[in-house]
This record gives sequence, C-alpha cells and structure tokens, in this order.
Amino acid sequence: MVEYRKKEQLLDRVFAALADHSRRQMLARLRKGNLSISELAEPFAMSFAGVAKHIDVLTEAQLVRKVRAPEDGRSFRLELQNQTLTEATNWIRYHQEFWTSKLANLEAFLEEKEYEQTSPKSRKKN
Repeated sequence: MVEYRKKEQLLDRVFAALADHSRRQMLARLRKGNLSISELAEPFAMSFAGVAKHIDVLTEAQLVRKVRAPEDGRSFRLELQNQTLTEATNWIRYHQEFWTSKLANLEAFLEEKEYEQTSPKSRKKN
C-alpha cells in the first residue's frame, strides 16, 4: 500500500511538472544532451533563481537529475531521466485504452439503436 501511494505521489509530481510550458521547453532542450544550469537557462527570460526553481520541480518529479560535470567535478550538468516519464506514459495509455473501449461500445450501441429506429420493422410498429 505504501509503495502504491509513493508511485501515485510521484505521478502527481510528474504531471504537475509537465503542466508548465517552461518546464516542457527545458525538457525538450535536454533531449539534445546534458546541459549545465546556466546553459539550460540561456534562452529563458527569467532569473537564475526562477530557472533553479523549475529545475527543482523537475528533479522532484525525477524527470531530470543533476550529475557532477566531469570537467571540473564541482559544477552540475542536468540529464533527462526516462523512467518516471515512461510510467506516466503507461498510466495515460492504460486510461486511453479503457476510454477508447468504452466509447467504441457506446458508439456501437447508438448505431444499433439508430438502426432499430430506422429499420422497416420499427416503421410498421408506429
């Protein structure tokens, strides 16, 4: 039960992180490779502190992680983490399949009702 709750809380953090346009842009930039915080912040019209807060949200959601830069060992580079995004994708896919199935069943039901109403048998009854 505790593991399930932790997984749900992580999904909440992932979806909250993805809800912000700036954070999605940051993730897109990191697809091209690991970046330092200042490299990631470069195109954004926000303070370094603002970028750092966005990075904290992405880190809490385990969408990125900070790794020591091999060049000097003091600074950090950011890299994408795929696992939580994969779990979020699986959650979406599961619910998409569920609702697609339900909507297909509803469509078939409505088509059947429409056919019954327009068929010659139903006209004779009226």
